[in-house]
Amino acid sequence: MYSESVIAAAKELKIHDASVLVTGATGLIGSCAIDVMCAANNEQGANIHIYALGRSNEKIRKRFGNNVIPIVQDIVETLSENRSFDYILHGASNADPRSYARQPVETITTNLIGTRNILDCCVRNNRTRAIFTSSFEVYGKIPNTDIYTETMSGTIDQTILRNGYPESKRCCELLLRSYVEEYGVNAIIARLPSVYGPTMQKSDSKAHAQFIRNALNHENIIMKSKGSQQRSYCYVIDIVRGLFFLLENGQVGEIYNVANSASVASIAEYAATCAQIAGTEVAYELPDDVEAKGFSKPQNCILDTQKIESLGWFGKYSLITGITETIETLRGKIDA
Repeated sequence: MYSESVIAAAKELKIHDASVLVTGATGLIGSCAIDVMCAANNEQGANIHIYALGRSNEKIRKRFGNNVIPIVQDIVETLSENRSFDYILHGASNADPRSYARQPVETITTNLIGTRNILDCCVRNNRTRAIFTSSFEVYGKIPNTDIYTETMSGTIDQTILRNGYPESKRCCELLLRSYVEEYGVNAIIARLPSVYGPTMQKSDSKAHAQFIRNALNHENIIMKSKGSQQRSYCYVIDIVRGLFFLLENGQVGEIYNVANSASVASIAEYAATCAQIAGTEVAYELPDDVEAKGFSKPQNCILDTQKIESLGWFGKYSLITGITETIETLRGKIDA
């Protein structure tokens, strides 16, 4: 029922006999986190009460069946005061370039209001420990470096609408740290790299998601640029492993880059890896106007992972291993 990588992640899970809320439950990261907890329940008797928050009860039930307790609402709505949780994994957010371009207002308000609702929930229930999923994009432009540590802060041009995503994520980080300082909230921040995996949404318009769909369909992979910029890429299983590890071991109020130091590549190299696995080729094509509005400016962004690694966590999945498993898993769903 579960892949070997999901079962392996479940075996690492230290959370047992607890209630866990996952926002963005049917998204790339949230759905994988729930899969890992479900595997821990079914394979190891972990007794985790999983609350899956999303806007569609149908999507939650179709994805997870009776393995979760649905909370059907938009994250911008206040959470019920009648529920409390031991842990919250907050992943609800617009998270693809087309959404940034077409729904800049919703992108900003979902991040800001949704995160405040989660933090207010933590204030009401002081036993709750939360982790907020932020993004490498909050670093902005930092001159004269390609490797970003948690203490660095660059510039973000707030006159560009697509920057509502990183600007609001950055504000959410400060909001969380303010709640920690003012109200004693037990929460931490995880800055994530470019994440991929079989739980990606069909609507995901990020370049690396499109490349995997091209490979899955045996199509040539279309590049919208030369793709020379270097990025930290990370298989979603590694991301979920890192998030659960930080829920147990991270220091309150701290920021941690969660990435695999052995999975750094240029966008062109990522595309070539997908094409190699699929037996197709890489082609080049200019973006349309809507896509171009959602694109970030090319720059290298490699996340320094020394901080989380100093706690004893390391990524397990190389780029080729992660992409291969992603494509094989998605092909298996098509064939089923």
